[in-house]
Amino acid sequence: MQYQQQFILLRKSYYRPETSFGYTRKDVLLIGVGVTVLGVGLKSGLEFVGVDPLQAGNVVQLVLVLGLTVGWISTYMFRVANKDMTYAQQLKDYEKKVMEKRLESLSEAELEALLEQVEEEKRQVASGDQVK
Repeated sequence: MQYQQQFILLRKSYYRPETSFGYTRKDVLLIGVGVTVLGVGLKSGLEFVGVDPLQAGNVVQLVLVLGLTVGWISTYMFRVANKDMTYAQQLKDYEKKVMEKRLESLSEAELEALLEQVEEEKRQVASGDQVK
């Protein structure tokens, strides 16, 4: 039972999910307000400099649409390059849950043997021996 508790604590501390920026309602609202303020500020700035209001609106629209599109595409390419896509994340989550189920189904003796094997591999790695 002691070993199962160790594994459960290890698993909980290791897999504690942290939400990245942009995945909560508050973040989405902040992004929306930020883009709106940016657009209004850019248009007002162009008008202050002397650009025709109609042309200033067109320029702001073009800059924001192109900027947001290029920004979104770049984040997509970054996620593809880092294999942080939805399918890959779902596969990782599935594999993690399968391993958790297997771990929960192990008996006390099997857990002890597994811990001993892990400790032996750690010692081999630390001493420079090759792990089989």
